[in-house]
Amino acid sequence: SAVQRGRMPPTQPNPGQYALTNGDPLNGHCYLSGYISLLLRAEPYPTSRYGSQCMQPNNIMGIENICELAARLLFSAVEWARNIPFFPDLQITDQVALLRLTWSELFVLNAAQCSMPLHVAPLLAAAGLHASPMSADRVVAFMDHIRIFQEQVEKLKALHVDSAEYSCLKAIVLFT
Repeated sequence: SAVQRGRMPPTQPNPGQYALTNGDPLNGHCYLSGYISLLLRAEPYPTSRYGSQCMQPNNIMGIENICELAARLLFSAVEWARNIPFFPDLQITDQVALLRLTWSELFVLNAAQCSMPLHVAPLLAAAGLHASPMSADRVVAFMDHIRIFQEQVEKLKALHVDSAEYSCLKAIVLFT
């Protein structure tokens, strides 16, 4: 036991490290509630603003609007990350690395959170399938990606995840 303690470096809390409970379960609950509140406040804008400005009068999204909505979803993921606890404390190279590794998962979560309308034809058109010829293999692979994306978003919608849960999921995805 003494040998093991001698091999282990002394544990000193980092300045950015927070104890969850300090032995008090109620204190842990308050800390967690406060953390979730900070995650919620980090949202750059309400989910209702994502798609409402992109909808055309006939309730169908055009190609340009789908691209605009996708850009907003990605931008909001970055803005959200910049405003949550602990992320700004990381070195910029680590921030970029985390966002590069998790952007697709954050995009799926944001798409489900804002109830992004999913129509295959506009997505295909937005990807440029109509303008540039692609091999059949590439079209099939692209259609598979769209199908998987749609399934993931629909599964999240079916769970009726609330804003706090989405914020926690995004934090888990980002920091995992």
